[in-house]
Amino acid sequence: MFLGDKILNNSAYNLQKKLLGIFLLVTFIFVLILLRLAYLQLIKSGWLRAKVSTQWTRSLPIESVRGKIMDRNNVELATSYSSYDVYVRPSMVTDFAAVALALSESIGLDYDAVYNKITNNKVSEILIKKQATDTMIQKLTLYKLSGIYYSENTTRYYPYGDLASQVIGITNIDNVGQSGLEMYYDEYLQGIDGHYMVDSDVRGVEIDNSLYTFVDSVDGLSVSLTLDVNIQKSLEKALLKLMDEQKPKTATGIVMGAKTGEIVAMSSKPSFDLNNPDRNNITELMQTMKNLSIVDVYEPGSTFKVLTMAAALDSGKAHLTDRFYDPGYVIIDGERIKCWKHTGHGSQNLTEGLCNSCNAVFTELALRLGLTQFYEYCNRFGLGNQLGIDFFGEASGIIMDSTRVKNVDLARMGFGQAIAVSPLQLITAICSVLNGGNLMKPYFLKSIFDSEGNLIKENSPTVLNRTVSEDTSSKIRVMFEEVVKHYTGIGSFIEGYRVGGKTGTSQKYDANGISGLYISSFVGCYPADDPEYVVLIVADEPSMGNYYGSVVATPYAKLVFEDIINYKGDEPGDTLEADKKKMELNIELPNLVGMSLTEAVELLQSLGLQFQIAGAGDRVLSQTPTPKYMCHSEAMIILTTE
Repeated sequence: MFLGDKILNNSAYNLQKKLLGIFLLVTFIFVLILLRLAYLQLIKSGWLRAKVSTQWTRSLPIESVRGKIMDRNNVELATSYSSYDVYVRPSMVTDFAAVALALSESIGLDYDAVYNKITNNKVSEILIKKQATDTMIQKLTLYKLSGIYYSENTTRYYPYGDLASQVIGITNIDNVGQSGLEMYYDEYLQGIDGHYMVDSDVRGVEIDNSLYTFVDSVDGLSVSLTLDVNIQKSLEKALLKLMDEQKPKTATGIVMGAKTGEIVAMSSKPSFDLNNPDRNNITELMQTMKNLSIVDVYEPGSTFKVLTMAAALDSGKAHLTDRFYDPGYVIIDGERIKCWKHTGHGSQNLTEGLCNSCNAVFTELALRLGLTQFYEYCNRFGLGNQLGIDFFGEASGIIMDSTRVKNVDLARMGFGQAIAVSPLQLITAICSVLNGGNLMKPYFLKSIFDSEGNLIKENSPTVLNRTVSEDTSSKIRVMFEEVVKHYTGIGSFIEGYRVGGKTGTSQKYDANGISGLYISSFVGCYPADDPEYVVLIVADEPSMGNYYGSVVATPYAKLVFEDIINYKGDEPGDTLEADKKKMELNIELPNLVGMSLTEAVELLQSLGLQFQIAGAGDRVLSQTPTPKYMCHSEAMIILTTE
């Protein structure tokens, strides 16, 4: 009996252990389930709701309208028009072949590529085409096929094509700014997209009348610029003419408000069509997209002499009564620096030195200033520093470390060599010495408006610092006008109107030294006595034989000034009859190339023309201006003999 009781007790004990084990296992599993449910409902609930939403709802975007870009007179330079994004929902398609055919024929897509794309059952919705036109959609709707959907979008449009292309810039297919002001002011222009959502069944079929979420889009803000489309057209017309006649590698131009720093016009050629940029040739597109006025630097040559002159007068290191003697060269630190006129200009005063663009005068002025004061004025003029223009990629310019500058380097800087500036820096600095001495911050943005026309932000002129005194500025304005009236800037003279200016011609260097290539330029102002506009034209590597700024750049600046005068409706002032007669373009310049120097000089004298000789040879190798150039009786003809 004892043995039987023991067996029964063991059996009961084992059963209890098994039941306890089963109970604990069930409890453990139940706890795991509870923990899992708690995790899913408390921690992952948001993710699950989003997952369910994507499976049981359909969302389509409501694209915002990108803001407009306008000129100072609210002429539209960049706007947007309605287009459509085309989608396919495979679950709704009843005939894939017919849908692929309809899409390929109406939108111009490859049939096989479309068919392979829409038969992919792994996605519920497929984007087929962005920014489809009204015409495409009208053709597509004629097929009356299920599974094809559209959402309204916008496409960027530039009414003037390539006008101010490097300034305005472009957007990508998603209407995000990629370059220029489109990129700089993208946060204002872009707007905020909206969306709407509807319910769908397990197969993705939309349930009628089930719209339950609608978030409207917010349109982008519109930007008004300082550009004037009429003056911009004039500048680009002149640059295209320059490209055609002088065949430079590039031509760059700026028109700036002399007293405000406003960019009234800016362009570089070659340019590109904003509506059809060649995205297949990225290298070329990136090159033509560069705004050379802002991002590139160059040795300015003689246009820089205006700044050296202003610094010398302002500091008291030079006076209008000072006289200088130029034998055709100066020797500094054992190096011979030539003047462009190899025989020299002889004795001359300060104004004549600027009018003659005499290197000897400006090497002396730079040395009179000395290293410390010269660099101080460079800093005042904003050289070697960014000016803070509202544009990406602004260059700072290149100025030698002052600790490494020798006298010969300083002398060369005085006439615009051994120093590199951007066109923007140069014109801004020259504006300061013409407007009374205020270095103005250059800018494009005039104002920002919302879609209802309410003013959000307005820009105003900003003075960065003082450069020279009003007295110095007044003297420079007189000298500027004198250059145009009688000397190298003569090509910009406009009868009855006061225009001032200065030409520039600088040599380019490569690894072997002087390359034989040039940069030709002209900077001028109107009206000369109280400048409102300053124009800078720069031609890089002209290739038609001429390279002097007076021939390659000045005539094209004159075209811009003439258009500005006509656009503003300015009446001519009183002009002496003698001056009118002197400036008539009534002499056709003969071909002097190949003649002996004696024959060429006699012929020019018989025509009543002035001349200067570059070189010591006895035969004319080239002439500036070129043969058949129409000139006036006081034009300066340059004969190169070596």
